[in-house]
Amino acid sequence: METVVPKDRQEVLPSKDNFAERKQNLLDETQKYMYQQSSKFSSVSRSLIFGIIGTIWVLTYAEGKIHVPNYWLLFSLISGLLFLLTDVIHYFWDSMSYQRELYRLDKYECQEDLDKIHENIMDNINKRSNGFLVVKFIILIISSVLFTCGLYLKITLS
Repeated sequence: METVVPKDRQEVLPSKDNFAERKQNLLDETQKYMYQQSSKFSSVSRSLIFGIIGTIWVLTYAEGKIHVPNYWLLFSLISGLLFLLTDVIHYFWDSMSYQRELYRLDKYECQEDLDKIHENIMDNINKRSNGFLVVKFIILIISSVLFTCGLYLKITLS
């Protein structure tokens, strides 16, 4: 005897419409990731680095000349600039990668392309981006420690 399955419980096979909808969702998701790269972590850490650089500038610029009172502050300044360079490279590379994938999504023709190719590319971009965040955090910590030591020396030797 054959079992009859009600229409509302029958499995629906993927159609071209499902693919188009999923593709559009992935386009939206990719754009969202591209814009989310300006996250709170980067915003706060960038502000901290600008604060460190600004404070070093105030402490070292007098009478029209720059005089760095100790190497701690100099190395803090250099690491702060290294952080900003790393930040720019991070966002440029991620933006280019997300943009390239955004255009590639138009070329994918089936569900398998989305599942295998797109997901793999997005995973690689996200792993690289996470690596950049770790490196920037380490540089931020180094710059902050150097700045604190340099500021302490400046205050105690003045």
